[in-house]
Amino acid sequence: MTVRSTSLDVLLRDLDKLRADLRRIQAGNAPSPSVLEGCPLLDQWSFGFLPATCLVGAVYQHPLLGSRPSLYTSEMVFIDPDRRWVRTRSMFYRLGTERHDPLPVSA
Repeated sequence: MTVRSTSLDVLLRDLDKLRADLRRIQAGNAPSPSVLEGCPLLDQWSFGFLPATCLVGAVYQHPLLGSRPSLYTSEMVFIDPDRRWVRTRSMFYRLGTERHDPLPVSA
């Protein structure tokens, strides 16, 4: 098993668990008190923002947005640069040429 397939196996396992939990919640089965008792406690909590890795570039033939000179994808889930594709949270993209110069930073 390669490192790539091992990390993909872990991602698939985690996504399967998330999907199963969301299906139970959708069906009206919130976690029981006994399940929650075994979960970590998050104290003094507040909402935060966790940046997610995405790709930025010109897009062509996007099903909703058409072609645009600049687009930020949704969160990147898996990339295979050798086979030239990426799976984001919302869809697959084919990869063209990689940009090697840094993007300008907005003030």
